[in-house]
Amino acid sequence: MRYRHFFWDFDGTLYDTYGRITRATVNALHALGAAADFDAVYAAAKRSLHASYLAFAAPLGIAREDFLAQYHAFSGQEGPESIRPYPGAVEALQRVAEGGGSNYLYTHRGDSALQWIRYDGIERLFADRVTALDGFPSKPAPDALNHLIGKHGLDRADCVMIGDRDIDLDAGKNAGMACALFDPDNFYPDYEAAWRFRDMEELASALCG
Repeated sequence: MRYRHFFWDFDGTLYDTYGRITRATVNALHALGAAADFDAVYAAAKRSLHASYLAFAAPLGIAREDFLAQYHAFSGQEGPESIRPYPGAVEALQRVAEGGGSNYLYTHRGDSALQWIRYDGIERLFADRVTALDGFPSKPAPDALNHLIGKHGLDRADCVMIGDRDIDLDAGKNAGMACALFDPDNFYPDYEAAWRFRDMEELASALCG
């Protein structure tokens, strides 16, 4: 393998979640009397849910707690089939583990990320994880990555951070590790990345051996 220790973002990297996030956001906005175009909301959701709120709800005076309540209500109406791993993602995790490497999950989500990987039976493929519940500063701060590196005694030269957003890779850069951009929608064409992929199978072939 080109690297031995792989740090994976969840939303938009391992799991294709933006369709569900966008649908729930659009429905929440409509319920609150705000018009929203799917593609425009999708672009905002690629940055964060908070970005969607600031772009579409806050200008109309909608309280953040009201927006989030509606968002979670609509999101909860969708079944598990609406959040699935990207094609090739599970196979990439398996290639790392079977090749003697280690996978780490680093997400701004809380327990929900762990619930999904347990639901899909892949929790065993991760050596450790950091979620929002661990209380580290948000990406692009490197604190969570530095914690995992120190805890497991990893060599930074053997580590790579994989994510779909600039903040994911900026966190990796700030932690002194290699970075790979997974950008299936070509959302960040101008972002400077040593590795850039639009397909998980291509990523696995290049990085996971």
